[in-house]
Amino acid sequence: MFRTLLLSSIFFSSCAQAQDRPDAQDLFSGQWINDRNSAVSFMNNDGLLSGYYQTALGEPDKSKKFPLTGFAEGDQITFTVNFKGYGSLTSWTGQLTEDENGPYIRTLWNLTRDVKDRQEDDDLWNSITSGASDFRRVND
Repeated sequence: MFRTLLLSSIFFSSCAQAQDRPDAQDLFSGQWINDRNSAVSFMNNDGLLSGYYQTALGEPDKSKKFPLTGFAEGDQITFTVNFKGYGSLTSWTGQLTEDENGPYIRTLWNLTRDVKDRQEDDDLWNSITSGASDFRRVND
C-alpha cells in the first residue's frame, strides 16, 4: 500500500512539474544568434523543428539562409543544416539553460566536410570537426 501511495505521489508530482514548464514550442520558436554571430530561426511543430541557419563563417554568402531540420523535446534540442553546394553538413545538440544574462541554448556540434573518394583512406577522420556553441534569443 505504501509503495502504491509513493508511486502515485511521484507520478502526480511529475505531472504537476511538467505542466509548470513552458511547452517546447514556446522554448525554441523564433530567432537566435550564436557566439560566432551566426543566426538560426526555429519553427516548432509539436517537437519537429524546421527553419533556417545563416552562417557568419566560412565560404557561404553571409546573406544565404540554409534550411534546417531537427527535434525539440522539453528543453532539449537537436538540429542539422545541409550547407548545400559547399560540401558540408553540421548538427547541433544541446539544452536550454539560463545564466545571469537570461536563457540560452548550450550546444555541441559536429561538422563533416566531403573528402574525395580517392583520399578517404588517408583523410576521412580529418573531415570531421567538433566544437561548442551557445545561442541566445534575438529580442524583437
